[in-house]
Amino acid sequence: MRSFLTIIVGLVGGFILGIALSSFIGIIGLTLLDSPVGIKFLPYYTAIICAVLVPVIDKKNRRN
Repeated sequence: MRSFLTIIVGLVGGFILGIALSSFIGIIGLTLLDSPVGIKFLPYYTAIICAVLVPVIDKKNRRN
């Protein structure tokens, strides 16, 4: 049950992180290049990455 919960937390947190990072990249690109810059589907990529990393980090921390 704990692993499932960490995967869900990783998905939600990664998606929110991806939205924030995408906005930050867009603002920096607009400021420096005068055109919107971004990575397509960045929130989905970060959600998947975090859904994998959060349980791994949690498992590693539970051993100590």
